[in-house]
Amino acid sequence: MENLFVCGQVESFYRLTFLNLNEKGWLSIGPAREATRLFFYAGKPGECPVPCELSNDQSRAAEASAFVVHARPPDIYNLPPIENLAPWILQTNENPVYTPAMFNSKIMSQFNLLMSYRLDSDFPAPIYPMPDLSPPMPFHKRLGNILAIFSKCEPVRTEYMRQLMNYIQVDSYGACLKNKEGLIGLYGKVDNRFVFKDHKLILSRYYKFSLVFMNQDCDYFIDDRLYHALTTGSVPIFMGTDKVDKFLPGNLKNSIIKVSDFKSPKELAEYLKFLSNNETAYSRYLEWKWRGLGEIFNTTIGRWWKPKFPLFCQVCMALAKGKLHSGLKLDYCQPRRYEDWGLENPNIVLANNYSWCIYGAFVVIMVVLLVS
Repeated sequence: MENLFVCGQVESFYRLTFLNLNEKGWLSIGPAREATRLFFYAGKPGECPVPCELSNDQSRAAEASAFVVHARPPDIYNLPPIENLAPWILQTNENPVYTPAMFNSKIMSQFNLLMSYRLDSDFPAPIYPMPDLSPPMPFHKRLGNILAIFSKCEPVRTEYMRQLMNYIQVDSYGACLKNKEGLIGLYGKVDNRFVFKDHKLILSRYYKFSLVFMNQDCDYFIDDRLYHALTTGSVPIFMGTDKVDKFLPGNLKNSIIKVSDFKSPKELAEYLKFLSNNETAYSRYLEWKWRGLGEIFNTTIGRWWKPKFPLFCQVCMALAKGKLHSGLKLDYCQPRRYEDWGLENPNIVLANNYSWCIYGAFVVIMVVLLVS
C-alpha cells in the first residue's frame, strides 16, 4: 500500500499549543521519516492500519497525499501548491461568524474534506474532551452561586448576563462586566507556562453554576467551556447551539440548564435561586458523576472521545479509500440577535429613551413660551 503523507497547519484540539508548523499555513501526510512524525495526531508506528505521517517539511510537498489548511487568516490565504494535485482538507474549530472562509464559495469549492467542530463533518474534532467523573465539591462547601468568565464581550451574551445580574449574584472574573478579582489573566504565565485554564478549573469547583455562553449559536458549535463546567461539577447554564444534546450522550443528557428553556433572565434567576437552596433538586444535575457516563460510544461525540484510531490515521484511511468531495458545502450562520434570547436591543431602547427626552424637552419649552 502506498504510504500517505499530509501537509498543513492544525490547531491543537485540546487547546494545547497552537502548532505554527510553517510559514505557508499547511501540513502534509506521507511516507514516514522519524524527524517529522507528529504522534499526537497520526499515532505511533503500528497504531494505524495504513502507513501515515503528518509533517511540516515543505521540501517534501511533492510527496504529499493531501494538504491540511487552517480556515482562519492568514493560513487560508497561503494555500498549498496546486501542481501537486493532492486533495485539500479544511480544518476549523471556530464558527462561520468569525470564519468567513466557511461561506466563501470560491474557497470552499477547492477543498475535498472537512475537519471541524461540527459532528456532521468528515472528521469531527470539537474542542470538547470527555468530562471527568471526579467527585464535585460538596454542596455546603460551595463559596458562590454563579461563575462567569468571558474574555470577549459578545454583545448579546453580555447583555443577558447584565440583566441576570439584576436578579441574582453573578461573580464575573473576566473582561465582561467584571466585578471580581483573583483570577489570573487569559495569557497569564507561571514559570513560563500558561496557567489560566488550570486556575479556572480550580475556581470553578467552588461555584454551584457556571455561565457557559458560547460566542454564537451556530449549529454544533461547542468549545471547552462546557467541558470545564461539567468536569468541575459546576452545573453549566448553557447558551448556544440547539444541537447541544448531541454533545451530552448517556447520563449527561440532564447535566445542564438551558437558557432557551426560560422566557427571560428574571425567570432563569428564580429557578437558579430555587436550586441554590435545594440540594436535592440541584444534585440531580450531577447524578452522572456517580452513575457514570453510561452508553456513549455508539454516538459521534463518544467516538471522538474514545477513537479506535488517532485523528490523522482516520484521515489517512479515508484518503486510501478515495473518500473525497468535489468541494465542500457552504456553512452559513446568522449572527446572534437579542430577540433570539428574549432581550430587547439596548441600543434601540437607549435611542427611544433619548427621543422621548428630546420630545419632552420640546414640549416643556413650548409650554413655557405659550405661557409667557
